[in-house]
Amino acid sequence: MKLKKSAKIGLTVISLTTAAIIAVNMFASIPEYNADSASDYLKKELAYVSNQGAVTDSFKVYGGNEEALYIWYAFEEFLPEKNETGSGASLAVKLLMEDGRVTGHEVPEEGELYEDSMKELFPWHVRWRMPDGEVPLSLEKEIDIKQARLIAALEEQEE
Repeated sequence: MKLKKSAKIGLTVISLTTAAIIAVNMFASIPEYNADSASDYLKKELAYVSNQGAVTDSFKVYGGNEEALYIWYAFEEFLPEKNETGSGASLAVKLLMEDGRVTGHEVPEEGELYEDSMKELFPWHVRWRMPDGEVPLSLEKEIDIKQARLIAALEEQEE
């Protein structure tokens, strides 16, 4: 069976795209790290509350090396008594690592400097995979689950 020229070109494009995606993912190695320690660090150093609510947060790793872990971090202040959210943010974060432990962080500048600072902080293969300012759906869902657990715990206390 002979394929038409357009079908051959289409299959070639698909093959090259697949190879490129595999190659980029090979660059995106993730070093060993303690997820609970990283989560505690993020809550303590980056998350904030304005109404004395609980921090509900999540992060997604996009790559890293021995010195840095490249993540997207999202958090919301949650007031379970009112079933309302308060302050929150969603941002790219470069966690500075030493022996698998988080020792600091860097975030991109805001406004006009954002794009240049993203290029400075994150390698291209990480930036390529990160969202453009949108909260990844997986993080939204995890935050929703944490908020539902807080409501359930509050309702259980009231019984």
